[in-house]
Amino acid sequence: MRRLALVLLLLAAPARAADAAGAQVLEHKGRWESGYGAQFYNVVGRLKNTNTSGHQLRYVKLRIEALDEHRNVVAKTETFNESAEALAVPDLNPEELLKSGKVKPLPADAEERFRGSFLKEETPPFTDYRVKVIETPEATPRSPSE
Repeated sequence: MRRLALVLLLLAAPARAADAAGAQVLEHKGRWESGYGAQFYNVVGRLKNTNTSGHQLRYVKLRIEALDEHRNVVAKTETFNESAEALAVPDLNPEELLKSGKVKPLPADAEERFRGSFLKEETPPFTDYRVKVIETPEATPRSPSE
């Protein structure tokens, strides 16, 4: 049983790595800000579609992790490239948004901004953060009748 679990884990790992390989974070910076009566740590940056097949990406999903002094993750949030930010809105259905064409694909070699934040009152103390690309599905070409 343990061997089967290891085999399944090894088979799944390349798929995750391949998904995330379609985009690269070019730069990012974070700082404490305040607004609307709240304090939050805001991370902003730029990413690029580096998909080697030359295809557009449906979206780029990122994870921002807040790290303590021992580099342990104390909080995390997921966000999307700027054109796909609506996919993170809880009241909206991501699949419907994608099917509707309201989320603009990220063209090959294109750059775009991203942002994410942590509310101070909801986040344990942290000393650093990191940004990871976690999903980069290729956009499916639309048929001429759509």
